[in-house]
Amino acid sequence: MRRISQSRDPLARRLFTAGTILLMVIGLVHSVSLIKAPVLSNQTERQLLDLMSNYKFDLMGSPRSMQNLMTGFSISFMFAALGFAAMDLSLRQERTELLKRVAFVNTLWLAIMTAVSLRYFFAAPTSFLAAALLLFVLAAITLPGSEPNVARERP
Repeated sequence: MRRISQSRDPLARRLFTAGTILLMVIGLVHSVSLIKAPVLSNQTERQLLDLMSNYKFDLMGSPRSMQNLMTGFSISFMFAALGFAAMDLSLRQERTELLKRVAFVNTLWLAIMTAVSLRYFFAAPTSFLAAALLLFVLAAITLPGSEPNVARERP
């Protein structure tokens, strides 16, 4: 008879849940940047924002500004974080083998996002992503591995 193992170590599930909550926080905090207008401190910044918003160039037949692209990528990042969080939230009570795989997928995604953030962003998003990465790495390490397949008994 094959048993579905449940985690005997609740720490692993707590780490996974903490990572999930941090992904929700990342998405929600990032959404503030879509609502709040930037504070411009001088004429150069005003001119730069005007060019980013009003200068349009052709992208495969569609006139787009740099601000359009930045906003689109920003929304995509927000929904990616919230989407991963929603998936994780819905799966956090599942069997440990599945949870370990999901933690590994989160780890891969967050490792890539952290690397991008180190190159192109600043301290706040990088630290949020690195913290979430650490939580999912720890969850993946502490979740028990899958049990070997046991031959089913035939009646």
